[in-house]
Amino acid sequence: MRKQLPIYVALALLLATAIGLAILVMYSFVSMAVAVLVMLLGVAVLAILALIAKRHMKHGGLAVQIGLIVVAAVGCLAVVVLQIAQVELYYPNRDDAASAALAADPSMEKVSIDGKYVGWFVHRTDERAPLVLFFSGNGNCVSRWITGMDQLGYWDMADDANFMMIDYPGYGDSSGQPSQKSIFAMVTATYDYAASRSDVDPARIVVEGYSIGTGPATYLASQRDVAGLVLIAPYDNGIDLYNSQLDIFHGPLTLLVTQRFTSDEYAQTVGVSPLIITSTGDRTISHTLSETLAAHFAQPADLHVLSGLDHEDYFGSTDVRTLIAAYVEEVVS
Repeated sequence: MRKQLPIYVALALLLATAIGLAILVMYSFVSMAVAVLVMLLGVAVLAILALIAKRHMKHGGLAVQIGLIVVAAVGCLAVVVLQIAQVELYYPNRDDAASAALAADPSMEKVSIDGKYVGWFVHRTDERAPLVLFFSGNGNCVSRWITGMDQLGYWDMADDANFMMIDYPGYGDSSGQPSQKSIFAMVTATYDYAASRSDVDPARIVVEGYSIGTGPATYLASQRDVAGLVLIAPYDNGIDLYNSQLDIFHGPLTLLVTQRFTSDEYAQTVGVSPLIITSTGDRTISHTLSETLAAHFAQPADLHVLSGLDHEDYFGSTDVRTLIAAYVEEVVS
């Protein structure tokens, strides 16, 4: 029985992995399934090494076999966790119907940056004007965001400013794959493009971010001279954000968080006082993360902790739009 233990362990792991693969494919997590298959190959290689070790070792062969199988299992688990983290963080999508509707609106200009990043410029005035550069939350594409914000009358808060939103890599019509690196490259390219436009006053560009977009927005404000920074439901860094959902990423497990978005570090080199809006009713990004971030800015943050607003409620709130309108008017005047 003792000699058969490694075989039973390996068979149990293979059965569990097969069931996991079936579930992943069922829910269309194909990339994750591929990653698990790669790890299975690793298990097979380690199993072969275990057999070789058993044949060449008079003592300790069983321990080596079990040890190698455990290493393979841990490695497989790590890859799965990394893939889950990636899937949970990014939801690339597009909305062709919303895009077609915007194309028919003369106030909406479709823009392409460096042949990679695509989005929309919302014209509110024909003159050289301030610009609000907005980085959206997750689970949506820019076309859908702009359509929804248009219905809310969001642009009315700043009649003398234009707006621009560009899809993250892999979202909408933007090419590439979403990651911290690719998104940071996209936001700096977006700012540089905006500052070069003849209808944009580069000294009056306000960067605004919501939810996941607050990380890129804070990073951009640390890299470029912006007139203002608006953060709605921000988080201080990716590790704390993950731990707010599942409190396990401590010590060595922090290595599993590859998309760190360390806004608390970037905040220290931002040259403007930001407007930060959060809510005690936000069940997705806790107001405590926003409050922690606010304390890291070099310039005192204008922090507003509201109540009764969940994560999807901010833009429908008159109080939120009033706060943003007053801030934008102040920093671009």
